[in-house]
Amino acid sequence: MHITEALGGGIFEVVSNLSAGLADQGHDVAIAYGVRAETPSPLRDAVDQRVELIPTPWTERTLRASLRTSRQLRPVVDVWNPDVIHLHSSFAGVVGAATLGGLAPTVYTPHGYSFTMNASPLRRRAFRALERRVANRVEMVGAVSDAEADLARDVVSAHHVRVVPNGIPELDPDRTPDSSVELSSGVVAMGRVVTQRQPHEVADILANVRDLAPVNWIGGAGSSTAPGLFALDRAGVEVSGWLTRADALDRLGKAAVYLHWTAWDGMPLSILEAMARDVVVIASDIPPNRSILGPQQVFSSKADAVSAIRRALCDEPYRERLLSEQRARRGRYGSTTMMLGWENVYRSLTSEDSQPTPKPAHQPRPRRSPAAAEQTRRARVQRGRNPVRGRVTSA
Repeated sequence: MHITEALGGGIFEVVSNLSAGLADQGHDVAIAYGVRAETPSPLRDAVDQRVELIPTPWTERTLRASLRTSRQLRPVVDVWNPDVIHLHSSFAGVVGAATLGGLAPTVYTPHGYSFTMNASPLRRRAFRALERRVANRVEMVGAVSDAEADLARDVVSAHHVRVVPNGIPELDPDRTPDSSVELSSGVVAMGRVVTQRQPHEVADILANVRDLAPVNWIGGAGSSTAPGLFALDRAGVEVSGWLTRADALDRLGKAAVYLHWTAWDGMPLSILEAMARDVVVIASDIPPNRSILGPQQVFSSKADAVSAIRRALCDEPYRERLLSEQRARRGRYGSTTMMLGWENVYRSLTSEDSQPTPKPAHQPRPRRSPAAAEQTRRARVQRGRNPVRGRVTSA
């Protein structure tokens, strides 16, 4: 069972692709989730039909919503009886670690640690304390990058850490595009216009390359984004508004350069999506970005980013060197590789040898054949309801 308080954006892509891959392997999979503005609607149409959807009261990031969800989660998990619980993001980690102990081995994936965000020193200390508590109450921290794993070990003192990089279907071996794709001259940024993506700095960078190429932001507003939108508009950067994933990736694929200028990150899917389409990535020099791209395509100053973009637009041999490096790196970031990595993690947690302090309250469900799993799925679909509260399980 996957549990996340924000089923949207990158977390949605990771969890939905992972769940579909696990269902292909014959596993029963459920997602307990909260809804955000970026959550696909209708959600049932966006998630593999074999995956059970369990809505929760996590409709906002507040203490009240978290308390309501914590009261619902334990009976839901108790009835569903998963072999492994996978908590995605900090809110799910804090609530899940506090309320689901003893029901099943638990994995926690931060998708970008909360204490790496731009915040006051006091808030960052509080975030570190919460993350340490979560790390000490789950069986494993499942990091999505080496950089996130280093933080888990060094900052929150997690004892059991595994790394499974994020992956996307477009980078599976049978889906990798032809490297001879013709590129345009456009430069784009992408995602929600939020503090993490530093829209003011992006506006400055794109304003200094628009004499060479059209500049655009693919995505829409997040919370408290008016100043960022104003800065982009003043710099002459068109903001597309929210698009379907297919339309957003189509626009990305027509660009020559993708600017990923984040202040913090877990393991950004948009970089992988640009690599899959042979779009040169120029990124901020933070550890998660560096771990994907290497040192040649990450920069610590806006001026250096401007110089790199201008060179990528005007210097064909330089652009080809960067693309060659991206092609060499992108093979480890396929969705199937990600699914198999997580499946190995889950199996390690359910094997007797991996549990030095087994939790007798949890009785692992027997592994079922694909036919039996399909029979169970059909029965659940016919019921169409959450067995605990009678709530419809599609969004």
